[in-house]
Amino acid sequence: MAMTIHQMKIFWAVSQAQSYTKASKMLGLAQPSLSQQISKLEDELGSKLFERNAGKIKLTDAGQFLYSKTETILANIEETEEGLKEFSKNTRGVIKIGMLSSVARNILPPSVKIFSKIFPNIEINVLEVAPAEAIDLLYARQLNLAVVAADSIAASNLSFFTTEVLSDPYVLATPKSLNLDTIKNTSELKNKENILKSTILFEFGTQHKKRIQDWFEKNIGEVKVLANTRSYEVALSMVEAGLGVVVLPALTAVVGAGRVYDVNLYETRIMQRRLVSLTPNQFANIEPTKTFIHSLSEAGKKLILPDITKIPPPVCSATFVALCKFFSKLSTSLCL
Repeated sequence: MAMTIHQMKIFWAVSQAQSYTKASKMLGLAQPSLSQQISKLEDELGSKLFERNAGKIKLTDAGQFLYSKTETILANIEETEEGLKEFSKNTRGVIKIGMLSSVARNILPPSVKIFSKIFPNIEINVLEVAPAEAIDLLYARQLNLAVVAADSIAASNLSFFTTEVLSDPYVLATPKSLNLDTIKNTSELKNKENILKSTILFEFGTQHKKRIQDWFEKNIGEVKVLANTRSYEVALSMVEAGLGVVVLPALTAVVGAGRVYDVNLYETRIMQRRLVSLTPNQFANIEPTKTFIHSLSEAGKKLILPDITKIPPPVCSATFVALCKFFSKLSTSLCL
């Protein structure tokens, strides 16, 4: 019996996810149905495709062979289907995009403005998701493309077609009441120290979280974690309220159309965040996805970041020794 496209998609999803539960979510199918389909396929092919051990599944040699062939076949089918759509002069359809809301509100309006001049009949569907979820949805072909931070994804996921969108620096956001560049003596610093040492951290992105924790440790010392959140918006609102400080990408402080949260932003010298678009390879050179990728890059080049203040090195004298030590890493050169 010939293997159907439906069976190929189920087998591919289970292979990719290495989990029936995850694959069922990717495909929108019930888990028992997936298990039955895989068992039926194994019976029909006369080969065991998966090894099952303690709730984990792993491809057998036969499964590895079939996976490599299935991936190529499905990619060719999708490329053919998408390519046929180009023959319609009045192209209509939907582009599905996944990204964080803090990215979407800044990069999407100018991107859509560029794109819609070329494809006015294409609908843009935006799903506000974290990078890990966006990757899963790309694999499940439920997104045409995603915009994520390059360092927030595993190297294996960079097999997607990748395009640079923009880079933005990490900044220290402080309440308006905490102006680091105007502090003139240790008593002023002492009055503000509780706010400066109350930090807000993020629960997503292991590398992202570690980079920020390392920065606080090196530059400010022992701090009190005021809150953990998955939302840049929540963190900035807490800073606005004068509750503490946070380190985050500069673009997240922009509400949209040039409006910025009412906070101070200071340079940190942490490596910049690189935002990239990821697209399944078979979609990258097919319209209208190809044009939307280009629109994202063009919009990224023109985005204006908020004002970022350099913390000037304090004047080092006996009076300011404690202050110099406190900011020894925060400033570019201190106590020389």
